[in-house]
Amino acid sequence: MIKPPFSRQAINADLIKHRGAFAQLLISNPNYFGNLNPDLFPKPVFPIKGNTLYENLGCLGLEPQFDLLKTVLYINQDSGYSGELCSAGSQEYVRFYLSYDDGASWQDQGVTSITVHDVKHDGRLEYALEMPIKPEKLYCKRANQILARAILSWNVPPPANTPHYTPVWGNAVDAYVLARPASQLVLKDLMAPALLQELSSAVDIEQTITLKPQLAALPALLTSYEKEGVHLHRALFPMVTELTETPTQLSKLHALPSQSLIKSPIFGGIHIDWPKVIEAIKNTDGNIDYEELNCIGLQPRASLDHLVGILKVKKPQGYSGNLCTKGSQEYIRFYMDFGAGWQDMGLSSVQVYDMNPLPKNGLHYAVMLPVNLDKYRKPCHSGPVFAKMRAILSWNSAPPANSPNYKPNWGNAEETTVLLKPKAGNNTGLPAPVITAVCGQSVAEIDPATGLLTNGGFTKAPFANSLWISGHIGNAPDASSGAAKLKYRLTASVDGTHFNPVTTAFDIRTEQLSGGTWTFPAPISLAPQADGFVAYQEDLIAPIQTFINLDILGVLHTAGSASPYRWLRVEVQDAINPATIYASNVVMVRIDNAAPTASITMDQGPCSDINIGDTITGSYITADEHYSSVSIAVLGSGGGPVTLTPTVGPSLTGESGKWSFATAGMTACGYVVQLTTHDRAIIGYVSGTSYAAGGGHYYQPLAIGFCLRKG
Repeated sequence: MIKPPFSRQAINADLIKHRGAFAQLLISNPNYFGNLNPDLFPKPVFPIKGNTLYENLGCLGLEPQFDLLKTVLYINQDSGYSGELCSAGSQEYVRFYLSYDDGASWQDQGVTSITVHDVKHDGRLEYALEMPIKPEKLYCKRANQILARAILSWNVPPPANTPHYTPVWGNAVDAYVLARPASQLVLKDLMAPALLQELSSAVDIEQTITLKPQLAALPALLTSYEKEGVHLHRALFPMVTELTETPTQLSKLHALPSQSLIKSPIFGGIHIDWPKVIEAIKNTDGNIDYEELNCIGLQPRASLDHLVGILKVKKPQGYSGNLCTKGSQEYIRFYMDFGAGWQDMGLSSVQVYDMNPLPKNGLHYAVMLPVNLDKYRKPCHSGPVFAKMRAILSWNSAPPANSPNYKPNWGNAEETTVLLKPKAGNNTGLPAPVITAVCGQSVAEIDPATGLLTNGGFTKAPFANSLWISGHIGNAPDASSGAAKLKYRLTASVDGTHFNPVTTAFDIRTEQLSGGTWTFPAPISLAPQADGFVAYQEDLIAPIQTFINLDILGVLHTAGSASPYRWLRVEVQDAINPATIYASNVVMVRIDNAAPTASITMDQGPCSDINIGDTITGSYITADEHYSSVSIAVLGSGGGPVTLTPTVGPSLTGESGKWSFATAGMTACGYVVQLTTHDRAIIGYVSGTSYAAGGGHYYQPLAIGFCLRKG
């Protein structure tokens, strides 16, 4: 039921030496280890490609309810991670990709990382990392199956838009995932063109339709399953579970005339040998033919940690209906052992469906459970805090609470060891506010001296316009406990000394977990009082737990002020003594609300007549204090990107140079040469992307027209 313990491999002295000098060796030769293109980089000195002795990715899956890709990282050694627990350690970077055409092309989703240290431990440590994505939501008749990829690289972020990159230390994993179907559609999207034209004047074709999936019709389901070889006791298991777990249903069953269930039309005339079905269910013990839990791990987060399980759906049918139905649930109950025995941490689930055809290696789903582990943490100087972690997967029937040895009919268990992140400061039991991110970017990656962000996706990037502040309030009372909701406020300063309440209204979304099932209530609009205080919405007390989406605590609008910096702080009001205020960390961010400047000229002059086959040329200049990129393209049939020859730059403040474009093979017509430039400013909530993909402010595109004629 649980896989054998991990067996650690020995590492030779040469690998240890080169691992320890990794950064210096790369500076001496970027291709020192031979993982880069030999035609573009120097010859390697000590070839290492995709080495997984120290770390590797195990599984990759999608949590479709939250549009989160999750992957599990294995840390295989005690040392080799650049320092002990109280040091800076080193980074394990993971870049994610999506392919909508089975791997022919890839879309970069961004990079994230986790800090690891030299820590002596038995076996291996298992972590989880995530990346938010925005897959298209299709009507349930069209399954949005996507090929996902995660690339792990130790201490060097995998380069952007390089889906076939091979790291020195690390590996890549692929998995097919299934995006959730749309819950709402616009009426016109469901109409055939002819019908659309006929009804457009009589019906509001822009109206939104809410889709309500139903249970699959049992007769059709049984008929289909019989043809596909799905076991009858699997098909009837949901009904049997409902009857056995619901006393009122059993009572109704006992009131039926003899044989009425056997003869019931709900089975579509299919003969059901019920004693045989029940016996088959009783004899089904930990079956993994249909689904299997493959990886589990702890995802350390600045607010609530996540317990993560990644499962694989192995068969095309046997999940109680297709995408247009309610399908069925894959439940995972999580346990942790901090040295005093297994503790039930809670239940979560994900919805699965019949999916025919199914990708060759199945579909991979992630299941997560937010947990508060603060009371178990210790400061880093007190040493590492380990815990055992166990997860039990069970199809369609939730594993019972406080039963760590439970064996499901369909499903299995996984067990591992995890390391809790160290606690910052002492646990006083008092409210402990903390700002964890600005615009989706970790405060740990914002330089406290400059306020600029640098991580695997951004380099010295400022912030702009609306700042979305994320964070958490530790030791907050839960609303359902009977205590008054804790009040907090976001404050901001332009000089680092004088802080003022932020009174801007903002919306938050909440996520609720009850009985292992997630629901998503309507957004809540929070309007701060004159003193800036609002009520904290998190509630961790069962049976209905409430979590704050993206951990949003407030929004600060920065337009209208010339100050180049903002200092941010969250303050919590003591529920008993309102005069007592608990303050968070102070985060300084650099603000840049100015767009880049740019100019472009064409040597032949604007509105010129150009002969087909001639090469048009010109000059360009771009500038910004936090410059990112420039692109110039010829717009029109046969057009495309021009060739840029920078004479100054590109740099972090701008570039200038020449451009050229050959017109051979184009059609006689009017064309436009257009310049677009971006800066590195982070605007709004950004997750996993980079300005290289076209973020930040941009200069309103400049255009020069010309007419292409036959020579």
